Amino acid sequence: MKKFSIVIAGGGSTFTPGIVLMLLDNLDKFPIRQIKFYDNLEERQNHVANACEILLKERAPEINFVATTDPETAFTDVDFVMAHIRVGLYAMREKDEKIPLKYGVVGQETCGPGGIAYGMRSIGGVLELVDYMEKYSPNAWMLNYSNPAAIVAEATRKLRPESKIINICDMPVGIEERMAHSIGLKSRKEMVVRYYGLNHFGWWTDIRDKEGSDLMPQIKAHVKDHGYSLPEEIEESQHTDASWMHTFAKAKEVYALDPETLPNTYLKYYFYPQDEVAHANPEYTRANEVMAGREQHVFSECDRIAEAGTAEGTSLDCLLYTSDAADEL
Repeated sequence: MKKFSIVIAGGGSTFTPGIVLMLLDNLDKFPIRQIKFYDNLEERQNHVANACEILLKERAPEINFVATTDPETAFTDVDFVMAHIRVGLYAMREKDEKIPLKYGVVGQETCGPGGIAYGMRSIGGVLELVDYMEKYSPNAWMLNYSNPAAIVAEATRKLRPESKIINICDMPVGIEERMAHSIGLKSRKEMVVRYYGLNHFGWWTDIRDKEGSDLMPQIKAHVKDHGYSLPEEIEESQHTDASWMHTFAKAKEVYALDPETLPNTYLKYYFYPQDEVAHANPEYTRANEVMAGREQHVFSECDRIAEAGTAEGTSLDCLLYTSDAADEL
């Protein structure tokens, strides 16, 4: 079986360790010969790269590892580009959220004035990565996770119509995991779903188990009472950030608008914008939560690994398919 070469564009992201761990968990299905990190901020990337180099040496020493800020080095000899960049970092996300709230409108990174501002910054950065890929590895494919997903996807469709790029967001997948757990299933992979819409803006119209039994009534019963909140979160809310607790609970009200389907959580910003403004703290937004929480945790744990020279017992885990993954980049 062919072994692949991957570059993770946005090597300094707090989700990069989770992506590496996910790739290592699936080497039997997706063999890898090389992983590269690329970022235009060397110091930030080094926090993550130094730890991931140790992790790879311990768990998959046969995989070649490179961390670089040079586009040619990063994008030459790769099969896939996993792009998850945040142009302006969290400092600009904070502005995207707080400036609209100052004027009484939704402050969010994927819609409203903040979403448009972030989109305008992101388009150029993503197109730059596409151009690097096509110049140095013209047969490669890009998986782009960079937000705001819909704006970036439309820009690449119009401005690079022939490029090999798939724009995705894992929020629907994360919600499906919650659906599965809410009715006692171990994984969303036990379900067969029908979902329509564009990434964040979508609905589920049919969910069944592998035998064809309809699971929608069970899931709807849970969502009607609890939204997408899970029992353990309701009992121990300190393990989930306040903004996500509100988001998952709000799905109950969004569902009530159309009980024939199950909604994506992001629809709350379109159907209940003033509720969201009223609920938000204009002095402490989601960007502040991330900077004080996940960003601090990941960087401190990466620094600990680098200092210790081992990743044994690390608290880093595969964060894909969780609510927080939608925040990234």
